[in-house]
Amino acid sequence: MAIHESGEDYLEAILMIKKRNGNVRSIDIATALSFSKPSVSVAMKNLRENGYILMDKDGFIALTEKGHEIAETIYER
Repeated sequence: MAIHESGEDYLEAILMIKKRNGNVRSIDIATALSFSKPSVSVAMKNLRENGYILMDKDGFIALTEKGHEIAETIYER
């Protein structure tokens, strides 16, 4: 399944926050992208359902291999 540009933006933000802070939560993404928490929550659900991210019980977000490849590609542009 093709990922939309907004999804790519989220994946890139997750990668950058992970590199800077070591871990990522939805609030970090909302702050970094100046998006509302509900918007980020919906996006994270979609990314998780499509296999781009994993979210643990504490709300920490990690990129899957598929998500990481896309994030790195976008980041290098």
